[in-house]
Amino acid sequence: MTITHRPACSDDYAFALKLYVEAIRPLACAWIKWIDADQTAEFVSLWRPNDTRILTLNSQDIGWVEFRWIGDELFLKQLYITPKHQRQGIGSQVIRLLNEQARTAKSMALFVMKNNPAFQFYRRHGF
Repeated sequence: MTITHRPACSDDYAFALKLYVEAIRPLACAWIKWIDADQTAEFVSLWRPNDTRILTLNSQDIGWVEFRWIGDELFLKQLYITPKHQRQGIGSQVIRLLNEQARTAKSMALFVMKNNPAFQFYRRHGF
């Protein structure tokens, strides 16, 4: 299975928001009271299509990743894969892609909620 990626554009906003809410709502509810309108407004400020790649499989959008350079560090800001496509090695392919991007970096970093099941995934990949 080969995952491709393309630059995000404004037309990808609805897809990205839906996937973000699907992934984050159950995790965030452990820490905050989730209010859809507030979280949608927050996402507006977080969405950075210039730093985002849409992940595709057979021309179907299946996820997105946002990363950016901060000085000489590559920062993985967000990575979301549709539930149907999780646990199939797609996240690992994305991490390999980021490792290639980060060859000249002093480090690569990310933040992840400690109650996120992906925490162990990132740990396995050296974070």
